[in-house]
Amino acid sequence: MSIVTIVRSAVGAALLVNAVPHGVSGVQGRPFPSPFGDPPGVGMSSPPVNVGWSAANAIAGALLLRRGLRSPAEAVGAAVGAVAMAIVVSYHFREVLAGGRGLRGMRLAKGGSGPPRSLVKATEPIAKALAGRRVFPLFAVVHHRGRKSGTDYATPVAVVPTSDPNIVLIGLPWGRRTNWAGNVVAAGSADLTWKGALHSTTSPRIIEPAEAEALATRWFRPIVKHMPAAILLRRSHR
Repeated sequence: MSIVTIVRSAVGAALLVNAVPHGVSGVQGRPFPSPFGDPPGVGMSSPPVNVGWSAANAIAGALLLRRGLRSPAEAVGAAVGAVAMAIVVSYHFREVLAGGRGLRGMRLAKGGSGPPRSLVKATEPIAKALAGRRVFPLFAVVHHRGRKSGTDYATPVAVVPTSDPNIVLIGLPWGRRTNWAGNVVAAGSADLTWKGALHSTTSPRIIEPAEAEALATRWFRPIVKHMPAAILLRRSHR
């Protein structure tokens, strides 16, 4: 078992879930949003286009899962991928069909400091249930204190694997103004519940995508290079 196989299981399950709404709409003869619409993901595409997109997702998902789920961690990864994708597509298509922009409008929320509150509330129970557990090393919980309120928080985050075990790298898909990251930088340190244990970190700093890409392992470089920023922390051995 490795992080790669867990990620592969999660992505495969997510692709299978994504195939469902496009395939159902396509076979029912109804136009539906797809990446080929104008704008992508928001504009409507014809039924044949949606059937084709559904088939592409289903084939890719089946190929990723062709070896089956060989460990509890892979099963958890597949479950997380499926449920997370179901929540995301539910939010996105609900917003689009109501006249909104769905995921395309998410960065406009709160001045770019975080995702829409409704999406956070939908995904938070899943993230908190899995974050920090040994069987799912890509999720951790950052313990931080509000720099203005003084309130203690525990925020689930996705940890990006790096080649240096002393570095903890966390992508910031909502940009440099992400609230929890600002709290950590202001404090100069943070504790993480990660891989079933509590880890102390120091020297947090916000870095650009190019630096994050160089630090990430090969499989994760394409992901972090498209994020607007990341936060780097150094593990404190005490």
